[in-house]
Amino acid sequence: MNTSIAFPAPKPELKLPPHAATPPSEEDRHRLEDDMEALREREANLRAYESHLRAWQEKIEQGQVADAAGHFAAPAPHRSPSTAPFASDPTLHAAWNKLIRARELLEAEQAHLRDDRLNLKETAANLKRREDALTLREARLTLREEQISAMVDASIVEHTKASALARFTQAPFAMAKSVFGAKPKAD
Repeated sequence: MNTSIAFPAPKPELKLPPHAATPPSEEDRHRLEDDMEALREREANLRAYESHLRAWQEKIEQGQVADAAGHFAAPAPHRSPSTAPFASDPTLHAAWNKLIRARELLEAEQAHLRDDRLNLKETAANLKRREDALTLREARLTLREEQISAMVDASIVEHTKASALARFTQAPFAMAKSVFGAKPKAD
C-alpha cells in the first residue's frame, strides 16, 4: 500500500496593489535571500524525511518491525491483531468528538494567528516604506525651502541695490504713501 501524503490546498494568493516605493534595500535583499535559502534547506530536509518515512512504511507493510538498535526483524507470530476494547462506549465517542472539535478550533485559531502575524509584518513593512518616503520628501522640501529662501534673499538684496536714479524718482511717491497711507480697516 503505497499512499502519498496529501497536502492541504494552497491559500488564495493575496493581490496587493502595486506601489511606487523605493526598491528594497541591500539588507532586505540579503534577508530575503537568506530566508529563501533556509526554505530550500527545509524543503530538502522534508523531502529526505518523507522518503525515509515511505521506506519505513514499506518495511512495516511487509511485516518487519524495528528493534531498539534499528535492525528490522519479522514480527512475533503469536501476536494477534488488537481490537478496540471500548468500541461501543458512547461516552468515549463523545469525548473523542469533543477532542477532535477542539483540535479543529485550535488549528483554525493558529491559522488566524499566522495570518495576523503576516498582516502585521506587511503593515510594518508598509509603514517603514512610507516613513522612508516621508523622510525623503521632507529632505526635498527642506532643500526647496532653502533654495526659495536664498532666491528671496537675493531678490531683496537686488531690490535694495536699486540704482540711484530709481531711488530718486520713487522717493516722492514713497513719502506720499507713508503720509497719506491706507487707513486701517474697521471691523
